[in-house]
Amino acid sequence: SYGFGKTDKCPYFYFSDLVVGETTCDGKKKMYEYMAEFKAVHVMQLPNSASDDASRALWKSEILRLQKVVEDRFGTPITEAALREAIILKNRERRALANFYRVGQLNPPALSGSDILKVVYGATFRFDKAALIDELNDMADRVRLQWQEGKRLAARPRILITGCPIGGAAEKVVKAIEDNGGWVVGFENCTGAKATERCVEETGDVYDALTDKYLAIGCSCISPNDQRLSMLSQMVDEYQADGVVDVILQACHTYAVESLAIKRHVRQQHDIPYIA
Repeated sequence: SYGFGKTDKCPYFYFSDLVVGETTCDGKKKMYEYMAEFKAVHVMQLPNSASDDASRALWKSEILRLQKVVEDRFGTPITEAALREAIILKNRERRALANFYRVGQLNPPALSGSDILKVVYGATFRFDKAALIDELNDMADRVRLQWQEGKRLAARPRILITGCPIGGAAEKVVKAIEDNGGWVVGFENCTGAKATERCVEETGDVYDALTDKYLAIGCSCISPNDQRLSMLSQMVDEYQADGVVDVILQACHTYAVESLAIKRHVRQQHDIPYIA
């Protein structure tokens, strides 16, 4: 991220007026300090717990602080009505994304993991949400119809990916699995289901709803990270996984250390192979 910003290689970064970061990992936390030397940066401070009242209060106050920074910087008030409208639109996008990547539950598969990842990762660069939602749902319908008509991949071991985000160079992990006789059928990692499966409540206080949603993400910066284990178990069953591959980026120490707990969980609770 720093390199893309410093060298102007990323047009999204170049044309942005504000970078919003968060303290999920120690590497990013320090990197934002350096980035702030040449770009406007706002950092959201994350709690380390998802369950206690103090942590919840901290995260809610960070959402409100971000709102004020954005309002002040761009001279645009953000109303609760506008937030609710955005929540509804973003939930529609989450449901469309999940509708698409759940084609990985088909057995034998309809698509390779590489193809699923291209769509899911590519969706993060689309700003016309309404058009994206329609495209995702159309693609999912088309793939399922073709699968019913017999367009299927050969049966192979079904692999579930967990761990850090995959994009750019990390895609080589998916390629390595599929070049060596497996199919990646699901992504429980940060690029996939982790942030998408749960929607934001569309009724009640919008700030409480946003607080609850984002604290419920099974990120390894949260301790204990029970939410990751429960989603992993759910996806092992729903995607009929034969094995789990844990992708760990070098700077992400919390995922690296948590890999022991994930290995124990996968092997003991599900009796399937695990590798980091």
